[in-house]
Parts: sequence; C-alpha cells; structure tokens
Amino acid sequence: MTASHLTLSSSAAGVPSEGPPKLSIVLPVYDEEAVLSPSIERLLATLREWHLELLIVDDGSRDGSAEIARHWSERDSRVRLVQLNQNMGKGAAVRAGLAAARGKWMLVTDADLSADPACACDLLNALESGADLAFGSRRAKGAQLLNRQPRLREELGRGFTAMTNALFGLGLGDLTCGFKALGRPATEALLRSTQVNGWAFDVEWAVCARAHGLRLVEIPVRWGHQQDSKVRVAHAVLTSLVDLFRIWCRRHSGHYGAPGKETGPLRDRSDPPTREPRMKGSVSPSEQPPLPHESDLVTIPTSYTPMHHA
Repeated sequence: MTASHLTLSSSAAGVPSEGPPKLSIVLPVYDEEAVLSPSIERLLATLREWHLELLIVDDGSRDGSAEIARHWSERDSRVRLVQLNQNMGKGAAVRAGLAAARGKWMLVTDADLSADPACACDLLNALESGADLAFGSRRAKGAQLLNRQPRLREELGRGFTAMTNALFGLGLGDLTCGFKALGRPATEALLRSTQVNGWAFDVEWAVCARAHGLRLVEIPVRWGHQQDSKVRVAHAVLTSLVDLFRIWCRRHSGHYGAPGKETGPLRDRSDPPTREPRMKGSVSPSEQPPLPHESDLVTIPTSYTPMHHA
C-alpha cells in the first residue's frame, strides 16, 4: 500500500492526553453507514474502562460511512478515521489500521459486530498469557452461536478452512471469524511480511505467524450472523482462491521465511486452558437472546457468564 492511497483524518489526531492507548481497535468499513454509528457506540460503551483508541478504516466507501466516522472523531478523542482513497479490500484496510495504531495490543473486529465485543478480554487475556496472536473461533469448545449463517455460507467457510489447513498444515478450526487480537511484535512482523488485500488476509497471517515462530491460539467467542452482511459470497470465494494460490507461491519462494523452516503447528492441542482473566475492562454484553441447540462442531453452553475485571 502506498502513501498516496492512505489519508489519516486531521481530526483523528485526538488521542487521550495521558499517553499512547493500551488497546487499539481496528474497524474496517466498506459501505456500512446503516450499522456504523450503533457499532461505534456499542464498542465504546462495552470497553469504556479501557484506555483505547478506535481506528475506523474507511475502505473507499461509496456511502456516508466516512462522514459518520469523521463526526465521531470530532466528538470523541478516542475515535480516529483512517481513509483509503479507493476500495482496496478488507486485508488492505486492516493493514492500514494496524500501521496507524499506537496501542500495545490490537483488536480487529467487523463493523457489524457479529462477534460480541465483550469477548475482547478473552482474546487479550490469551495475549497476556503468552500468545502472540489470538483468533476468535466459532468452532472452539465454549463458543456460543446466537444466529447461524445461511447454510451455503457456513459450508463454504468450513470448506475454505479445511482446504487451507490441507495446503498449509495450520491445524486451525476457524479462519474466517473476523474477531482477532495481536500484540505489538506480531503486528510489526505481519506489517513487514503480509501483502494480501482481500478476504484471505487472515490465512496469510497464520502462515506468516508459523514461519516466524509466533504462537497463535483460538479463543471461543459469542457470535451471531447479521442479516445485512455486505459480503458478496461468489466474489469472496473467487478472490480468496486466487489469494490462496499467491500465499502458497510466496511461502514456497521463502517470502515468509526459509522454505521448510517452519516451527511446526501454530498451537499445541495439549496446552492448558488460559489462566483466569487479569485484564481490566468493562465487558458487560447486551441482553442475550436464547441460544440454539448444540451442534456437532460447537459446544454451546446453556448460559453465558461475562467476565468482570477488577
């Protein structure tokens, strides 16, 4: 991404005066004016006790998303607008947000907040406990699914994950959940090495993490499909397949590290559970609808106990 494609709003300069934020939230946006303002409000309310910044990365939206973000940046110093001058893809938008972020920890989430932001502390606890990256997972034991995707999208997601694991030996259960956290060293490693602009950027993250010897863990999340999702399934599938081929070529050319020198699986399945939460933050979720029946792939608890931190 060149500098000519990126604009950082001058009104975004307002970062809380007590110093760099502890947490940077990256929110990639493309034509999300219908949900953007409520999502910003919910993120700031849910994580209100954190010293944070919220970077809204407008990926060349054709609607009023950028104006909504600019309005928020003018009224709340925690909110910053990063603007791409043209639509470049989710991977490019996330990378631009990470490049502008100033926090110790990064949280990436989708604009429709399909993953409950109250789960952020679970991912950040994993970083505090030694992980370099934490991927939110809808298939890990303990995940809660409030509203499933359409059957076609769900099967495509499973097939994509299975194919990716077969190609790269990652051993991950869910690559397409848009809720992820990473620390500053992992962020800098990914910014140096990754190039995918489209939907498969998180596959490249995982491949790059393995090549660099970074520890990646999957954390169960509370998740609900949003009916007004902007994902164009056919286009996403085709472009992701092309990106997978490019990642495969880069991996075998040594772009992410010397071929054959990977450190092994990204995670150890025998790892003990993450320690009890030690992070500070407000994580009270909104009123919770009934949970669906337990599936073969996801263990859905009968109740959800939010984490409260001192």
